[in-house]
Amino acid sequence: MLKPEWVEVTDEPQHVHRFENDYARVYDVRFASGEKSLYHRHSQDTFYVAVHAAKVYDQVFGAEQGLEHDLPAGFSMCRGHLGEPLIHQVSNTGDSPMRMIGAEVRKRPAVTTEAPLQAPHHELAPNMFDVDRVRMYRIKLAPGMSTGEIRYGFSALTVVLSQSSLNIDEATGGSQVVSYEPGDHVWRDGPTTLTLTNVGETPFEAVMGEWR
Repeated sequence: MLKPEWVEVTDEPQHVHRFENDYARVYDVRFASGEKSLYHRHSQDTFYVAVHAAKVYDQVFGAEQGLEHDLPAGFSMCRGHLGEPLIHQVSNTGDSPMRMIGAEVRKRPAVTTEAPLQAPHHELAPNMFDVDRVRMYRIKLAPGMSTGEIRYGFSALTVVLSQSSLNIDEATGGSQVVSYEPGDHVWRDGPTTLTLTNVGETPFEAVMGEWR
């Protein structure tokens, strides 16, 4: 029996399933230097975050030549695969391990916001594709710094880029200290009001994707 020329992304062995709910399905992509994926198909709009800096060769199925991309740590984008499915193969052509978090956008939450969030230590990030289903922010907190109280009027997926520790205070009264590793990801249903304080010795850096 002939092997298929490509597989669905759910069946690609290096796109490892991590989490799902009604709004998102999250997977973890890791390649050692020189490794590559099977040809696989993306058919849902997807939010991507590069956890580490990486050099990636992207070969579209049937194309004569692919494209090489240098992705800095924290690079993020949302690609519109729902209307135009993508079948491709990804190769790590750099000297260091590659890691990305991908999150399929399943549906729009009931509560969203029209205007971008304006909050301390949150910087709106550009999207290189004309897809508005996820709005992206870079979050940076030096040791000892705090955001103050912020109302997040939306649901979001946060992908952590650094080894760090946060104290998370909820307006409802809950408080906890959470230690993170690069690539950790947290889905939070909104709206919610939080205060984030870096209680560790290293900077906290993350990318937050706001579902719209």
